[in-house]
Amino acid sequence: MQYRDKVLIVDDEKAIVELMGLYLKSDYEVISAYSGKEALSKVKTEKPDIILLDVMMPDMNGYEVCRVLKTSVETQFLPVVMVTALSGKDDRIKGIEVGADEFLGKPVNRLELVTRVRSLLRIKHLQDKVLAERNEAMNYLDIAGFILFVIDRDMKINLMNNKANSVLGYSEFELIGHDFLNYLVPVYSRERTRHEFERVLSGEQELPEFTEHAVLTKEDNEIPVRWYDVILRDDEGNINGMLCSGEDLSKL
Repeated sequence: MQYRDKVLIVDDEKAIVELMGLYLKSDYEVISAYSGKEALSKVKTEKPDIILLDVMMPDMNGYEVCRVLKTSVETQFLPVVMVTALSGKDDRIKGIEVGADEFLGKPVNRLELVTRVRSLLRIKHLQDKVLAERNEAMNYLDIAGFILFVIDRDMKINLMNNKANSVLGYSEFELIGHDFLNYLVPVYSRERTRHEFERVLSGEQELPEFTEHAVLTKEDNEIPVRWYDVILRDDEGNINGMLCSGEDLSKL
């Protein structure tokens, strides 16, 4: 049986949920929720591909639900469409601030609803493909035994592979969003490392072929590592981070 994308419709008015479900059920698997808390529960159990989210709900409004979803590593790329009778500029800005991907006004227009859902799902499928390819590459590095993490220009950790988490003693998402200097670099070399990384990320200094310096585990033990770092750039060639891959020298 061919997989059908799952659409989670969230509204405290049952008639609205049923109407939007009627518009979409011929092409998608429709899941319903009637409160913000129920929506978050359904996200965990049903794994929807997109959410149509009412703003005005009594227990937990749509802004709050969207903020929770967009600040979680597991659901940050889940498309969220805010469905609202509110039309003020401030309301739309508030939605953007919490990470909403699109907006639909009430009453919902069938053609607009179907078009927005189809467009966002197309983008999500492309993102899923990129993430799958990235994960496959990371799996190769895991098999090869390399520690890998990605930092942004603010030196915050954006990504760590399974090998890095295992060697350093962290759970899968525990270090995401944290300053890598404060968690992974020994105190005695933090300022020097910060200065070197700032010069590299600003484009003032080239990366060497490799470096050797220790990394800290969660238990504050030091592991000697040979690092092979690579600059990451956006589509316009601007530096937006660094990929750090390292070989654990204590195992050689």
